[in-house]
Amino acid sequence: MHVLILEDEPLIAQGLAREVRAHFGARLARLTLHDNVDEALAALAQGQGQEQVDLLLLDLHLHGADGYELLRLAGSAGFQTIIVSAHAERSITAFEFGVLDFVAKPFSRERLHKALQRYTARQAGAASLAVKKRGAVEWIAVAEIDHVQADGHYSNIVLRSGEQCFHDLAIDKLMALLPPHFLRVHRSYLVNSLGFKRLLIGAGGKYALDTHTSTGIPVSRSSYPALKRRLLG
Repeated sequence: MHVLILEDEPLIAQGLAREVRAHFGARLARLTLHDNVDEALAALAQGQGQEQVDLLLLDLHLHGADGYELLRLAGSAGFQTIIVSAHAERSITAFEFGVLDFVAKPFSRERLHKALQRYTARQAGAASLAVKKRGAVEWIAVAEIDHVQADGHYSNIVLRSGEQCFHDLAIDKLMALLPPHFLRVHRSYLVNSLGFKRLLIGAGGKYALDTHTSTGIPVSRSSYPALKRRLLG
């Protein structure tokens, strides 16, 4: 794997590099350090094949430049991002970019390794997702999600427990962060197919889906045939 660290304070950059090497060990094929946005953007753009960046550790204030601007310019690149910043008040903005974690400076070794472990867990399929719950940022296991409902430019997430939480990404962008077993059953709904219970056929060609947690989730006519095959299979 290839890790890129974007940090303009040399001592902090060296400390991050040391902990990255300690955490990933032999899995780490390449570690790149940059201290400005332009260099990091060039490295991200040039990465191909084994050179592709898998994980970015990103500071937010880089010689006056905004680290979030790099994420805007990088667009839908395939790397995961962990923010490491003294400006914890900006953690809410991280939702817009689907970052993996936000580690506040000064950080402890334990807190940084927890963030790196979150990346490792996601690669292994035990993914987590940052959401807003009770006015705070929390991480939930993707496996605990029952379904997602579009809410304008945002998303309402319903957990298997019935609890609801909020994500700043629109449902289209949130779908890109979720595993393939989350299916778009309606323009306004994503459902965890591992929790399917029954597919209902109503009057007038209307369809609905029940999960082990929720009932009556709308299903579009175009989605019905594939869902039927999945349930029967």
